[in-house]
Amino acid sequence: MTQIYQHRKKNTRIKAALSGAFILFITLPVFYAHAASYPDIPVPFKNGTGARVDNSLYVGLGSAGQSWFRFDMDKDSRGWQKIADFPGQPREQAVTVALGGKLYVFGGVGKSSPADNQVRALSDVYRFDPQSNQWLQLATRAPYGLVGVAATTLDSAQALLLGGVNKAIFDGYFTDMAAAGNDETQKATVTNAYFDKAPADYFYNRDVLIYDPVKNQWKSAGQLPFSGTAGSAISDLNDRLILINGEIKPGLRTAAVWKGKKQGSQLNWQQLPDLISSEKGKAQEGLAGAFSGVSHNVVLVAGGANFPDAWKQFNAGQLYAHKGLKKQWQQSVYALVDNQWQIAGKLPQPLGYGVSIQDKNKVILVGGETTDGRATSAVTQLSWQGNRLHIE
Repeated sequence: MTQIYQHRKKNTRIKAALSGAFILFITLPVFYAHAASYPDIPVPFKNGTGARVDNSLYVGLGSAGQSWFRFDMDKDSRGWQKIADFPGQPREQAVTVALGGKLYVFGGVGKSSPADNQVRALSDVYRFDPQSNQWLQLATRAPYGLVGVAATTLDSAQALLLGGVNKAIFDGYFTDMAAAGNDETQKATVTNAYFDKAPADYFYNRDVLIYDPVKNQWKSAGQLPFSGTAGSAISDLNDRLILINGEIKPGLRTAAVWKGKKQGSQLNWQQLPDLISSEKGKAQEGLAGAFSGVSHNVVLVAGGANFPDAWKQFNAGQLYAHKGLKKQWQQSVYALVDNQWQIAGKLPQPLGYGVSIQDKNKVILVGGETTDGRATSAVTQLSWQGNRLHIE
């Protein structure tokens, strides 16, 4: 997840982030398998979405355009196979949940129609039936534009969506940039006005949304007791949700980690230890676009991106926290063992904004972008075995 907070218009991207606190860490040995278990996907792939249905992996959208691909783990010699193209507009940062043997794809950022002249936060919903290889746009809209949302299942029967940007503010930025045209001075004015605000002034979504596929209806599961985030990672640990980091405003991320448990129609939240830093003596800036999953009851968090020193500038009174800073893609893998974070190892390369898919006790990382935003087609598998990280 899913997923990530990055927006595109004519190859212009806006990315954002949150913060962290330094805690003592332990570095553990990593086991690297000699051969990959999964073949590369056919195209460089980032900012897309995907999920697992039965014993098949599905990924698409993002840099793949309207294309989707399937990998049948029972017929792995066939590799990734192209399936029916997505019928809606191309988009980045949609989220996908598997329910009842079908894929449900929510929102994303893209144009609302071929004639649209700007990207915006989308609220449409599509369903894919693997048996018929057909897509269907459903007669519903999410209550909000869905960009930077974290998504998972609730009781394996409904979709649960958390966080995300404020559509009016998000869309408004692109409207103002379009109005500025080629006037560099005006574009700089728009950019400074957009980024030079306190986190609360972005009104990130705190409402927890539930989508019922049987009734094709939306309902509320209450509100988050903390600030809304965008680009958070999410994992399911037994009957708990683990919501990891994300941005609290563009350019500023948080190191906070939260555990949610369903109680009736609401979620009860408890704060877990902050994600630790991978560098001794430095605070954790927080991650957006990280991968996450669970292996043998250990939560794994990998990669993601942030702006080093954004919190230093923010704490010094600079609301445009990442101004003048260079975005950095991360390589570290963290493990939550006995309610404490550890440094588990490193990915083969810095990586973020790909797709995390849970496969029993393995976490599959599909695609993503590495340093300077370059898309990769690599597929990596993480697992926690014998008190150490295994990477294939």
